[in-house]
Amino acid sequence: MPVLSIVACEMLEDELVYVLSKDPEIKRLFVVENKNSFRFVKKLKSENLKPFIFSSDKLYPIISEINRKSPGSFTKAFSNIHLCRKIYEFILTKEKKQELTVVVNLLRKGLHSDIDLLQSEVYLNAREMSKISNGILLFYGKCGFSSEQVQAELQQLGCPIYFLRDDGRNIVDDCISVALGGNEIYTQTMLSGNGKGAIYATPMVLSDLNETNYKSSKSYKKISKYLISPMYSLLFKINNQDYKDVNFHRNASEFAKIFNMNIINVNGTMKIAINSYMEAKTEICKNIE
Repeated sequence: MPVLSIVACEMLEDELVYVLSKDPEIKRLFVVENKNSFRFVKKLKSENLKPFIFSSDKLYPIISEINRKSPGSFTKAFSNIHLCRKIYEFILTKEKKQELTVVVNLLRKGLHSDIDLLQSEVYLNAREMSKISNGILLFYGKCGFSSEQVQAELQQLGCPIYFLRDDGRNIVDDCISVALGGNEIYTQTMLSGNGKGAIYATPMVLSDLNETNYKSSKSYKKISKYLISPMYSLLFKINNQDYKDVNFHRNASEFAKIFNMNIINVNGTMKIAINSYMEAKTEICKNIE
């Protein structure tokens, strides 16, 4: 059974929940337990998914054991009978094609405050997961692996690495490019602001507003240092019916009010997330046939 591992940014958890909920061929779904996995798991369960949650030191040995196990003794016994061998091979091939193990490691969005740390964490987690994976999908934009050193190290893992790409086969710039549908659309949206400073909002970008006393939070203190400038006057609100945060509209209005911004509504899409996931899945299944 192929194993697709996903190293993901917390900013893209809504997109990741969406693609996983649309794949009926996932046989087992594992999530690495960490400080930011609680909300992600809650969203998965709201989509009737039933993830197994373990800390990384327990999870990876479990996956290794699953990979090591041979087919069931009953089925394997029949494979030794000449007349049944073709049936056995058909069943085994069908299992490989139709069943998938997915392992998700969701990294905190706060890593973006230090790009070197972010890229180091992406690589270190990918290296650890490569030991139990047939392929790894990096649910990140270029921010997660833009340095030449990290890119070179990823290619040396001995495990296929897949990226989020738009229709032009370009690796997406960041999570906003994913939400909008690609780098070209991202550029067009920027230009529509006529040079004014802008913030691009998805539910996860504004998720800190779900907390009480937002103005006392670390997030507010960090972002307000530059958003108090009058040059930042636009909030591009990316609307997508597949977003699950019921507070998104309220949070966008509150954020715009706090920083005196005008809201511009733009359409979002799950196209890049679903297409990139399906491409990675198809490739690893094909490679183990």
